[in-house]
Amino acid sequence: MFNLYYSPGACSLAPHIVLEELGVAYETHKVNLAAGEQRTPEYLKMNPLGRVPTLEVDGRILTENVAILTFLGGAFPKRGLWPRETLDQAAALSMIGFLASSVHPAYSTIFRPSRWVEDATAADALKATGRKRYFDFLKMIDEKLAGKNWFMGRQYTVVDPYLLVFYRWGNRLGLDVKSLANYSGHIERLLKRPAVKRVMEHEGITLDQ
Repeated sequence: MFNLYYSPGACSLAPHIVLEELGVAYETHKVNLAAGEQRTPEYLKMNPLGRVPTLEVDGRILTENVAILTFLGGAFPKRGLWPRETLDQAAALSMIGFLASSVHPAYSTIFRPSRWVEDATAADALKATGRKRYFDFLKMIDEKLAGKNWFMGRQYTVVDPYLLVFYRWGNRLGLDVKSLANYSGHIERLLKRPAVKRVMEHEGITLDQ
């Protein structure tokens, strides 16, 4: 049994979709970030950084999407959500790492500049720089998706729902994500998948909200 601690529309959306795609038994536990539930003593025992996602696997705790997505993909090879060849696995992990270590922090400078600077003037400048950097990263992703159905080509993997997270965030920021033809096509294909539809309905989110 898996227990996923998530917040609607957060980066926990990716493992939520993957669990649904895998068809394994799991339960979800909504963490209200606005109410500070991620900072309760009970939650901090599982995830000391007070973030989502957190995945409980038979009593063991996993945090960080790099670890969670890699585990979920690799633990169920017959489900086909993880590349078989080692070099392809490395390519998938490279993109997951890029999303976690570069794209997500760029978004944080826009959404939560107070994490980085205290001065209000500096925060405004950081947000402006962050918007440009974030969109530049989305354009890089768009280039990597050229001529592909999915990030790994024909194979749908755990990388693809993770890409949805950042496209959606960019759209909600008012960035011109729809000008990114390859990325937008990728998202259109994703949104047609039954598992994606079910999870977004469960979380109460859309591409715009």
